[in-house]
This record gives sequence, C-alpha cells and structure tokens, in this order.
Amino acid sequence: MKKGGWGGFLLLLIPVIAAASAEITWSEKLYNPAPAPADLILPLPCGGAMAFRPVEIPGGGWLDDRPVELGQSDAERGYKEGRRLSHLAGAFTAEGGAARRYYLGKYEVTRDQYAALMTPDCPKPNMRGRLPMTSVSWFDAVELSRRYTEWLLTNAPASLPTEDHAAGFLRLPTEEEWEFAARGGLAVDAADFLAPRFPMPDGELARYAWFESSGSAEGELHPVGLLKPNPLGLYDILGNASELTLAPFHLDRRGRDHGQAGGFVSRGGDLFTPDSQLASAVRQEHNYFDPGTKQAKTMDSLGLRLVVTAPVIVSPERLSAIKQSWTGLPTLSGDAGTDATLALKQLQNLAVQTQDDALRTRLELIQRNFEQSQTAINEARTRTLRALLRTGAFMGKRVVTDVQRAEAIRRLRKLAESRFEDLRQQAKGVKDSAALLAEARTDLNNKQKKWDESLREIEASLANSLSYYGDMTVEVGSDYTEAETTGQLPVVEAELTAKNNVYLIAYARVFVTHLAAYRSARAVDKTRWQRDLLQIEPGSSAR
Repeated sequence: MKKGGWGGFLLLLIPVIAAASAEITWSEKLYNPAPAPADLILPLPCGGAMAFRPVEIPGGGWLDDRPVELGQSDAERGYKEGRRLSHLAGAFTAEGGAARRYYLGKYEVTRDQYAALMTPDCPKPNMRGRLPMTSVSWFDAVELSRRYTEWLLTNAPASLPTEDHAAGFLRLPTEEEWEFAARGGLAVDAADFLAPRFPMPDGELARYAWFESSGSAEGELHPVGLLKPNPLGLYDILGNASELTLAPFHLDRRGRDHGQAGGFVSRGGDLFTPDSQLASAVRQEHNYFDPGTKQAKTMDSLGLRLVVTAPVIVSPERLSAIKQSWTGLPTLSGDAGTDATLALKQLQNLAVQTQDDALRTRLELIQRNFEQSQTAINEARTRTLRALLRTGAFMGKRVVTDVQRAEAIRRLRKLAESRFEDLRQQAKGVKDSAALLAEARTDLNNKQKKWDESLREIEASLANSLSYYGDMTVEVGSDYTEAETTGQLPVVEAELTAKNNVYLIAYARVFVTHLAAYRSARAVDKTRWQRDLLQIEPGSSAR
C-alpha cells in the first residue's frame, strides 16, 4: 500500500463505524417538529431520523387501484399540466386488508439528514440543518435513496414496513404519488381534491407555504415544519424547495402522456414561485445535465422528499393471487352466461382456431379491446356500488338524526309544560299571580306553535329519509349480489376511515344487512329498519 494509504483507509472506516448504530439521539424537533399519530419514523446514521406519513388508498384486490384525476384546467399550461385520469395503488396492506398505503416524507429532506447519509462526518444537528437540502442533482437523490435503504436493511431492518415479509425500500416519489398526496388524498372530498390547492382553513396561503413575497419567503429557504400542514399532515408540500420526482417528463396529449420522454420533473413550486402560480398541478421539466457546468443539473431551490414503498410481486403466493385476479378482470359481474361473456369466449375460440395469421392478429386485437371495455365496465360498476354503500350509510344516519331531533323537541315541550305547571302550583294564593300566569301561558303557547311547526318539518323529513332509504335498499339489493356488497364493504369502511367519517361505518354495515334481508324476503320493512338504525350506539364503528 502507498504511503498514507492506511490513513485514508482508516478515514473511510470511521463514518461507517459511527453510522452503524440505529439509535435515535437527535432532538425530535430536528427531525419531526410536529409529531402526529400514524407517523412512521425511520432511523438515520449519526443518531438521526426521518418522518413519513401514510397515504391510504382503499382497495381489496391485488389489482385494485384508484382512479385519480390529476392536472388542472388551464389552457395556457394544458400542454404539460392538462387534466388526465391516472390510477394509483398503495404498496403496504393496511390493517383489515381493505386498503393499501405508501409512505411519503412528512417534510422535505433536510441538510442534516442528507449529510448523515452522504458525507463522511456526522453533522452536528441544529436549526440551520433543518433547512431543506437543495443543490442536489436527480442522480444525487437516487443515490441518497439507495444509501438510505441499504443502511436501514443493514442496521435497522425491523424499522422498515413490510409487505408479505418483503421489506420496503426508499425512492423518489412518482408524480402520481406526489400529486395525490399534495392534494390531500382521501382526507378531502372530491371538490377540494380537484381544487388548485388543498383546503386551507386559515385562509391564508402564507400560513401553509413559503413563496415569493415580502410577507412569505422573502427570497430565503426556511426550516421545514414551521408552517401548517396539508390535510394528510405533509409540511411544505407547496413552496420552500421544489421537489424531485422519479419518472421523466412527458407532455400532455389531451389526457394521456405524449410519447417522448424528456428531462426530470420538479413539483410543488419553491420560494421564488409567485402565489398565483403555486398549485398542486404545477410541474416543471429540467435537463438532467447543465450544459454550462458540464455536470448533472442542480439548483439552489430544488430539493426532495422520499417515499417508502415495496415491490409489486413480493412472493410466489402473491404472484399466484395476482395471476388469478388478472384472469378475472375481463369478465362481467353477474351471470357468467351473459351475451358479452359468450361473445368474448367466441372471440377467444376464433383466434385460437383460425389458420390465418393476419386474421388471428386482428381477432386478438379485438379481443384485447373487448376485454379492456369489460374491465372498465366492472370498475365503473364497483365504484358505483361503493358510492351507493356510502350514500346508504349517510341516509341511515339521517334517519337517526331526524328521529333524535323530533325526540329533542318533544322533550322540550314536555319540560316547558312541566315548568309551567310548577309555576302554576307555586302561584296559588299569591297576590296578582293571574297576570303572571297569563303572560307565561302566552309565551308557552307561542313556543309550542314553533315546536309544532318544527316537528311537522322534521316528521316530513323523516318520512322522506325513510322512503329514500327504502328505495335505495330495494334498488341496490336488486342490482348487486350479496357477494358484491359484502366484498366492497371493507373497502368502503377504509374510505370512510380515510375521510375521518368513522361514525358512518356502523350505518354502512347495517345497510348491508338490510340489503341481505331484502334479497331474502323481497319485502320492505321500514319499521324494522328504522329500529335497527336507532340501536346503533353513538360513535360505534366496531363489529
């Protein structure tokens, strides 16, 4: 070995030894300044850590994915940010198996976190080290995710989430993963999801994002986690540093990707983005390389956050389940002897039997298009069923609310009459009490008229709610089988949980039992159904 070689060799060993411990010694405020339930905390070298948030996507089957509408309706930017339909699924099966999730960095990767993985010496963590790490190339970001995953697999494998015993790994997020989470995922309703920015209850963008303004970024990066998060608990998802994504840039060709793959994409805008241009759909293409420096492209406003995900085929058993799910995709729900199913079988038989290669190719193309259409019908049917189950739960809750409102008014009437009677008894023998009693009786009569009017309105509403609930039970019970409704119930429960509507789960379950009762008896029993709904305990969601 050359002179000085041992010294260099020892220097290389020092950071490896220092980084070997998975114990977290950093102050929590330096890696997770706003702790929240469901945070995933992964250790880093040098005693550091990184926080991630779960992004839930309901779906029970291995080939289930969620259609998500991304982009924005802006003619000037439509060539790269036009509205488009995409599909998304999680990597890790959630509790109960009716949803899957991936984990997205809760904050942008900070300078201290980057240094812990990418530099030979451990950083001394401080508030300045909580600034987002910028001036990194796309290749640096990929290298960071590689080093981090390898370090975790070596030093803290139990900290990584697993799927069917296969450990997760880190990478840059896809644009779909990033934008779905940036918009608020299932924590927001459909209208808010399609809005330019996620809901901001405080009203002011400056409370949620650092952007170009004397009242906001003022041309400076800021430590992560100082502002308010989006509905999924993600901080600085808009503004501060723009964020790298995994796949290359494509133009939009009226709802689908154009065929040319270009440079890398950054999302979220940065401290130099005006507030008018800061939106979830905004995306920017960058050359992977800087012709001026002849090096990989970096920018002092360009940073990153990582995603934790898993392979798709994690075991032979999973592969078998996926194959079985895929085989079932082309078939229509319901009777296997439908004209559409028979037509598909005939196409398959013709393609196999024909000796004409050109005809076989055309038949196979028709078959493929037919299967895609059948799959789209199945997906639409399933989405409609989920919406109907949610609506049935909501109508069941409305029935209970109407009954409770009516009971509350009746109790008020009874209490008021009781108090008037007490006053009348107390006034006996009291001088000049007649005028007081007359005034009290007039006041009571006026209140009773208002209560009677309210009761009539509530009773009419209750009748309508019960009628609508009964109609839904008949229609859904007739159009969908028990296997379909019970199969989609866990997915609906996961959707309600993701939207913080857990209180509706018990009503969805009762609605499914009423569907089964109707299918069995082919009879409507609104009195029994109302009684069942009223027996649901407030706040109940457990079976």
